[in-house]
Amino acid sequence: MRSAAAISEHLDTRTAAIEVAALLEKAMDGPTDLVLVFASFHHRESFEDAIADIQTTLAPKTIVGVTAESVVGCDLELEGVAGLSAIAMHLPGVTVTPWTTTPKKPLPISRPEEIPAWIGLQDDTKAVLFFADPFSTPITRLLPALTSCRGEGNPLPIIGGMASGASQATFNRLIIGGEGQRSGGIGLTLSGPLQVDCIASQGCRPVGSHYRVTKVDRNVILELGGKPALEVLQQLAKEASPRDRKLIEGGLLLGSVIDEHKSHFGRGDFLIRSILGLDRKRNGIAAGEFYRLGKTVQFHVRDAQTAVEDLQLLLDAQQLSEIPFGGLLVTCNGRGRSLFQEEDHDLTIIRERMGEVPIAGFFAAGEIGPIGNTSFLHGHTACLTLFRREELPHGM
Repeated sequence: MRSAAAISEHLDTRTAAIEVAALLEKAMDGPTDLVLVFASFHHRESFEDAIADIQTTLAPKTIVGVTAESVVGCDLELEGVAGLSAIAMHLPGVTVTPWTTTPKKPLPISRPEEIPAWIGLQDDTKAVLFFADPFSTPITRLLPALTSCRGEGNPLPIIGGMASGASQATFNRLIIGGEGQRSGGIGLTLSGPLQVDCIASQGCRPVGSHYRVTKVDRNVILELGGKPALEVLQQLAKEASPRDRKLIEGGLLLGSVIDEHKSHFGRGDFLIRSILGLDRKRNGIAAGEFYRLGKTVQFHVRDAQTAVEDLQLLLDAQQLSEIPFGGLLVTCNGRGRSLFQEEDHDLTIIRERMGEVPIAGFFAAGEIGPIGNTSFLHGHTACLTLFRREELPHGM
């Protein structure tokens, strides 16, 4: 198994596609089974032509494309400028099954027994890559349905992200098998002798104490630990260190505990969501999630140093395994320069730990990846997926 990545900064879409295709063709020097293509919003109008050019040059069995606010690839994170990034893979023995879900023909979430056939699930399926339009995809219902489609106790890893860059519905572009769509999602079910490992590195740090949600109205938390939620927030800001107070002023986040059975909660134990605003009439906090009574939550701050340490630690663990032949990086559009104050930050750390692994990806409007046995839609997270040839048990 092998892969190659390429990226172009050319503003003209067709020129960028031809450049990327030529680089991939030279590097692959042989058959290509799968190509993932990511384009900045500058290339939206001619994206289908770009995909066709790459298809003509490489003749892959499967090709998919996603538009984004910004793209990453090779050693570059091209933020806010034109970029076309792609990774090509040769996957002998691996079955790649493409599928779609659209508002007119949605994944049958209410009929879960039909999902395995819909996505081409096999006994040796390793993961699903899924990319979707955030305006038209019921992702909070769709992800649990996909994760559990193999049955209880055998969760299916779902990896990918939400297309970004569009300010309204129908402006994003998703392409699979040469067919474009402006809504819904596209999936690739990967089966066979492939090892798929995903790390989710959050750029956030918990502050203060954790609380139980004791009163809530949809996504507005009214009480935490029996106290008005806004008063709890104000007390946190009052007692915070000068450094944390500055981070709080830059934007506060809310984390909900993933596994309530744990006795202690720390970094990586929370699913991070934005705080959308304050309900001063009711002393409430509006969050980007619906929380149930009794849910454990804790405030978080975006912290560059924590993000660095977390990513380094997760990559150190990956160094214990075989060198991957390729990678997919889906990172939050709130990371990059706005968090680290420098360019190409996450990719630089990945290169330091993993070497010259071919990588492509994009800045997403939500990152999809597993934590433990469950796949979530994340925020403020870098999800790095590493592809390896499946390791056979000793003696085989």
